[in-house]
Amino acid sequence: MAALMLPLWAADPTDDVGQKEFPGLQLLPEGSVVKGIVLPRYEKHRVSALMMADELRIDTRSLVSLKNLRAELYSPAGGLTTIMCGITQYDFSKDSITTDQTAAIKDSRFSAKGKGISFSTRTQLGILKGPVRTTFTSSAFSSAKGK
Repeated sequence: MAALMLPLWAADPTDDVGQKEFPGLQLLPEGSVVKGIVLPRYEKHRVSALMMADELRIDTRSLVSLKNLRAELYSPAGGLTTIMCGITQYDFSKDSITTDQTAAIKDSRFSAKGKGISFSTRTQLGILKGPVRTTFTSSAFSSAKGK
């Protein structure tokens, strides 16, 4: 499977196209489908996040649907948080990922599974929709003891 790498943000955030449209996809018409996609996000010349999907469909100039989304968020300290969803929508104009399908979050400290997710790629904050089942690892408790 070939992967297509596209920037998650436009090079110039003051550019009107960069604020309202999905960068790298302006040449494809609405309804286009791209398979095996990888969307990186960079902060200070390092990859801070990767969004990978089996399939991306262009719904509008700023809204895409992603099939089997896997988002990996890398912390500056080297931590990794992974978000996995089925069919998900990414709204570039709002910097938001949403789904009403089962979503899972895995981290070295915990794992959680819910009935959907709403996540801001700008603030890195999200809401896992309930009911939610969360399991904490022993490392989460041992690091809390030392504080």
